[in-house]
Amino acid sequence: EHIGISVIVPIYNTKPYLKECVDSILKQEVEVPFEVLLVDDGATDGCAEMCDEFAAKDKRVRVFHQENQGLSAARNTGIDAARGRYYAFVDSDDVVCPGYLHTLYAACEKNDAYMALCSVEDVQENGKSCDPASYTRPNAEGVFCGKDLLNEFYTPNGTVYTVAWNKLYRAEVWKLLHYPEGRLHEDDFVAHRLFWRCDKVVCVDKVLYHYRLRGGSICRTNTKPEAFDAVDGLADRYRFYVENGADRAVIDAAYAACWRRYLFL
Repeated sequence: EHIGISVIVPIYNTKPYLKECVDSILKQEVEVPFEVLLVDDGATDGCAEMCDEFAAKDKRVRVFHQENQGLSAARNTGIDAARGRYYAFVDSDDVVCPGYLHTLYAACEKNDAYMALCSVEDVQENGKSCDPASYTRPNAEGVFCGKDLLNEFYTPNGTVYTVAWNKLYRAEVWKLLHYPEGRLHEDDFVAHRLFWRCDKVVCVDKVLYHYRLRGGSICRTNTKPEAFDAVDGLADRYRFYVENGADRAVIDAAYAACWRRYLFL
């Protein structure tokens, strides 16, 4: 069967939120067949059994069990197994809104784009909106060359551009590209390479992704030595821009961002 979209869900000890996450994906209505790849990264809280139950009930679900290797390795497992023309990533404690796949797929197809991204709402741990509501939106709607969006990484809304989720990617963008395993802040090593490869990126100002704020999530734990992976990621981005002849403004912004992160830590 032709698969239009592969939705990759890395999973590790998020049992209280997993059903809501997977259900929100399976309820998507989109013009092409899609598959859901659940990658159990050695979960110990019953997520593994839940994944198998999902697969038993819905043929669109494929499950992969592996020893705990971290978020990057789980995403890479999904990338290697994906059969779709497009890829999407959804964190297992988050929820996608109705129209998530349809909107991003239609934007890519209409504009022959290699990536589409949407606005995000931060929600509380219980899934309800924050008070006041918290949204992160692209700085402008429309179709852009990926290279022209690189400076948006350093704006207040930069996470809309740099995170793996809230996007749909053409599969070929990921050719020979994987996340660095054993690292935190993995998106900082990859996002710039993805945008560099995309002649067209569609920015859609519709809130289609709910990002759950959790006290125990990787991005919200106390500073540890591994947090300096973020500095390495930003330094890698700076070197990439220099080696590939990026605009001077982009290079300078990358250099400054690297130092700001280092001094903050």
